[in-house]
Amino acid sequence: MSARASLIAALAALALPAGAAPTDHYIGVVLGSAHIGTADLNNVNPGLTYGVAWPTANPRRVWFVEGGVFYNSYREVSPLLVVGTAWDLGRLGPARMRLGVEAGTAYYRKLSVELQRDYGIPNLAGFIPIVGLTLTAELGQTELRLTTVPAGQNVRAIVNLSLARHF
Repeated sequence: MSARASLIAALAALALPAGAAPTDHYIGVVLGSAHIGTADLNNVNPGLTYGVAWPTANPRRVWFVEGGVFYNSYREVSPLLVVGTAWDLGRLGPARMRLGVEAGTAYYRKLSVELQRDYGIPNLAGFIPIVGLTLTAELGQTELRLTTVPAGQNVRAIVNLSLARHF
């Protein structure tokens, strides 16, 4: 089995609770990013994702898998796949608030070479590991999401804005 296939299989296995079926499906729309500390990166990052979520033994927590494609900060089309978990934080006015963490992989042809060269971060044919922390505000079937990922050289912070619609 190739390294890429092994990575995808491992991510899927982590996200699938034994015997559980997804109870929530959603479509995500990536709107854009802010790269704080630099003007060199593209902040217009449209994308489209599909996700599914499963309940856990804790009624305030879910597992999820989300995959799709977006136009990244290096002006490349990037497929991505993440798995994660989210915790219900309670309500803030009419919105249900959640905090989630995710890990997975995304394709960054230009960045992957630099990260491997400068920091030894694995690069499997342009696919690199990614992690994120997401705060969501859910109103009915619509969710507003703010996600941050680790910043790199010359960038103090990265924040991504997206919407999701559950069905």
